[in-house]
Amino acid sequence: MNNLRSWLTRIEAELAKPIHYSICHRDEIQKRLAEQQDLQRDIEQHTERVASMLTLCDVLLHDEDACNSDGENDSIQQTTQRLDQRWRNICSTSQERRLRIEETWRLWCKFQEDYSSFEDWLSIAERSAAEPNSSDIMYTDAKEELQKYEVFQSQVHASLTQLEMINNQYRRLARENRADAASRLRAMVHQGNQRWDALQRRVAAILRRLRHFTSQREEFEGTRESLLVWLTEIDLQLTNVENFSESHLQDKMKQLKSFKKEITLNTNKIDALIVFGEGLIQRSCPQDAVVIEDELEELHTYCQEVFGRVARFHQRLTSLRPLDVFDGEQSRGTLASPSSSQPSMCLLSPPQEHSGRETPVSVDSIPLEWDHTGDVGGSSSHDEEEDAASFSARDCNGASMMCLCNVQVQLMSECSGSIKSVKRVSMILDDEEQREEQGLTGLNTADKQSGVIERWELIQAQAVSKEQCSTRDPQQLTSDLHDITSWLDRVTPELDRLQKPETSVSVEILEERVKQLKEMQKTFARYKTMMLSLNLGGRELQQGATGGAPELQEGLRSMNRRWTEACAGLEGWEDSLRTTLGRCQEFHQMVHSQLLWLAHAESRRYTVNLNDPSVQPSMLQEHRNTLKELQGRQKQVSSLQTIVSELLPEAGGEDSAEAREKLHVIGTLRIYLKHIYRHFCFKEDKISSKTFCFRPKRDLSPQRSFFYRVLRAAFPLHLLFLLLLVLACMVPLSEDDYSCTFSNNFARSFHPMLHYTNGPPPT
Repeated sequence: MNNLRSWLTRIEAELAKPIHYSICHRDEIQKRLAEQQDLQRDIEQHTERVASMLTLCDVLLHDEDACNSDGENDSIQQTTQRLDQRWRNICSTSQERRLRIEETWRLWCKFQEDYSSFEDWLSIAERSAAEPNSSDIMYTDAKEELQKYEVFQSQVHASLTQLEMINNQYRRLARENRADAASRLRAMVHQGNQRWDALQRRVAAILRRLRHFTSQREEFEGTRESLLVWLTEIDLQLTNVENFSESHLQDKMKQLKSFKKEITLNTNKIDALIVFGEGLIQRSCPQDAVVIEDELEELHTYCQEVFGRVARFHQRLTSLRPLDVFDGEQSRGTLASPSSSQPSMCLLSPPQEHSGRETPVSVDSIPLEWDHTGDVGGSSSHDEEEDAASFSARDCNGASMMCLCNVQVQLMSECSGSIKSVKRVSMILDDEEQREEQGLTGLNTADKQSGVIERWELIQAQAVSKEQCSTRDPQQLTSDLHDITSWLDRVTPELDRLQKPETSVSVEILEERVKQLKEMQKTFARYKTMMLSLNLGGRELQQGATGGAPELQEGLRSMNRRWTEACAGLEGWEDSLRTTLGRCQEFHQMVHSQLLWLAHAESRRYTVNLNDPSVQPSMLQEHRNTLKELQGRQKQVSSLQTIVSELLPEAGGEDSAEAREKLHVIGTLRIYLKHIYRHFCFKEDKISSKTFCFRPKRDLSPQRSFFYRVLRAAFPLHLLFLLLLVLACMVPLSEDDYSCTFSNNFARSFHPMLHYTNGPPPT
């Protein structure tokens, strides 16, 4: 009895202990289940002892000799009840403990599945928000980006429900003591919360930037439209007073004074709009800048027309007024002196081309005596009066400058299209010659190269430098220099890390590395124009002998040196990928298996004569399966060709013999694929026609079918010969003719784009 009592105490203590999990893994669950199984086995082994003890107690209760008194009878009965209750509790607790461990594993699996799906969505969302198109874009593109990111933000907010569900699952696990001691589940939840918060903040920042950009443009457009509506109302009221009103002269003067008061109140609004528009021009892309400048020019021209009409009508009324009307207005300064009216003559003189809103009365050219604004388009301060004077002075040749600007924009777009065509033609013509270095690995020797593409890159940088020369100062150059230096600080360590060859990689990883290399090359191309523009701007600044030029030149030299190092790092990365490709056994095995399979398919394609009416359906089905397998292998071959075309270019020397051999193998592989695909497609058509159609005149079709197959098989060869003939006609007879053509024609076509006839366009 004492042994049984001690065993019961020990088992109850074991079952009362909480279950601790070291790590969140299936092995941990199996370990806890094994421990519970040992306890259950121990309990089952003591079942007979407990049953015998209960039976003995029951016998003692019914034995009158053993239990002489009621006290002994009650003691035995209480002992029996306690033993039975403890035994039942032990059995039920053991079963519940096993079920709890199994339930913990199900909860872990559910948590990991939900978190995995949420993490997949979060990764896609982070990539979408990593590089937003929110800088240096057109207003229409910004509106589209704003709508897209508003939808994206709603998706982010909708995902909060899934994140809350994951957090609730973890809270339940932690509350019920089901979490792991290694805190893996806690780290997953914490990381998910942090990543979601960072994504939500980034999307909110992108939306704030886009909304700020679009709201500024909308505010400008709204203010401009309201001013145009106000000017139209003034124009219509003035026309009514001039032509259709029969009121007295005094009433017309009162109406004219009201016009003057409105013009005075709105002058500051017009000045602020012009200043705001000029700021938008500097911050907007070139296309939007042209549109905003046209709108400001239209508003300024319309202001001149309407205000000029008011001034001329005031002159006519004052010339017709009797002398007693001028009782006190001259002393109050209502009329301006002739000297003060002279500046407004220059400002309010009608432009050479009218906007079409002017009425026939406004063609009068009466000298003004009332300066209604004194400075339309400027400000009341002394500093902004000079800006207004320059704004009015450039208005004289504004039409010609705008025409020249439009012509230059058109030439720029045409030249961009031309250089893209030249690049495509050069890629075709260079197939028969030694290829240039792939990508942008030769950027550090760009000043030593010759040819149309290199000249175009330099001309493009010069165009950017000249376009920004009116607003560029040493601070702007320093800011651009800091931007490209910061980018070099980020990209140089990354290139150093990527130059290390990888020992064991798969074809999928190689394809991903090739995509990263292409993206890096595009980034280098984008920063190359900025670098050349900085060098040109720094040279012009040095010629101007402004302050801070030595520090700027030192920064440019440091930038050029680091640019050379970065280009060398890009070359090293490409060489490292080429070395990794040469060591990739999976790549060689894949090419070898493809060639073996194609050779086997090539040998089997002549085993069946489709014109034979006795061909077995099983043979036709076998060829159909071969066709499906061929179509499934095309994606794999395309992946191999992408890697080879990027990493194994045509190059001379013994070191590239293996690379040329691999490129030749892949090219042969693609030719085999196309050939067998055409053959099997033809067989597929024949199978379909044999299945669903019946042709009674079978004896006349073999000759025609054979002739058709011959023509179809020889058609690609004929097309190749024709293409080679056309290319031979396109290639010039000598290098002098080739260089003369490009040196003359392209120089003449690019020249108007790079020089302003009457100075830079107005801002």
